[in-house]
Amino acid sequence: MNIYIQSRGVPPDDDYCWQPEVPNILKKNRINDLIQSESPSVILARFDSTLLLLITSLESSERKDFQGRTIRNSVAWVGEDTEANEKKLRAIAACALRDELRENLRAEIDNAVTFGSNNGFQVNFDALSHLAIEEVISVRNFPANLDKKLGKNSKQQRDELAYELEQHNLPKENAPLLVVTGIKSESTLMAAGVWRGLSNLVQTGGWKDPYKKSSTSEKTITSSHSKNQKNNHLVLLILLLAGIAIAILLLFVIAETNLQSQPELKPTSQSIFPLRLVKFVHSL
Repeated sequence: MNIYIQSRGVPPDDDYCWQPEVPNILKKNRINDLIQSESPSVILARFDSTLLLLITSLESSERKDFQGRTIRNSVAWVGEDTEANEKKLRAIAACALRDELRENLRAEIDNAVTFGSNNGFQVNFDALSHLAIEEVISVRNFPANLDKKLGKNSKQQRDELAYELEQHNLPKENAPLLVVTGIKSESTLMAAGVWRGLSNLVQTGGWKDPYKKSSTSEKTITSSHSKNQKNNHLVLLILLLAGIAIAILLLFVIAETNLQSQPELKPTSQSIFPLRLVKFVHSL
């Protein structure tokens, strides 16, 4: 398990930087786009068989910069995707989410970072490798709940999420699985495929599954399209029947007109002559 620390020194030139280096997994996957940099945030992710736990903006108790601003520490744990590493990172993440344990975690990390000549601070990485707070959490291995959910960043939701991390394995997909931050839009979390996300911008009283909303919309569109097709077929049938009725009516009208327009038959001279002959014979 590799550990990286971001902090700073007092002078302006000793600005925030990572030691021993910037974790490649952060640069490659643009993790910082998913969090509010000034807000304490937690990210638990898996990329290419590598696990990442990032905890940001933990305030130092005593260290301040040249303008008197409190210095913030961020820590990244990066390790191979093994059961032992996952349990370790789930335990630390659960501590970071619980208000009653976060302070102890913050203090342990803060004590491992002191002022020094290397970019203004130095780190006791051995102390960070074995955090006492890890022993407080009992991690179990129930199967992961694969349903994706987002919620508002509140104490209740953080506690529920911490409990889930303590009890259940992580999903096996490669993604930023867990994101807890301050101001970050719901659409940003959804676009990243976050499994569990908490943000102040998510408008809900509890958990919600916004991913199903798009599926429902597709079903609604499909249903509407089917209804439109049925309606179109019905209209065509009505028009066809109306056309047939009009055609039959026209045939009747034409036939009636033809009958009325035929000339009246008049007796010819040939037919009158026999009639006169008959009358002459009778007169005799």
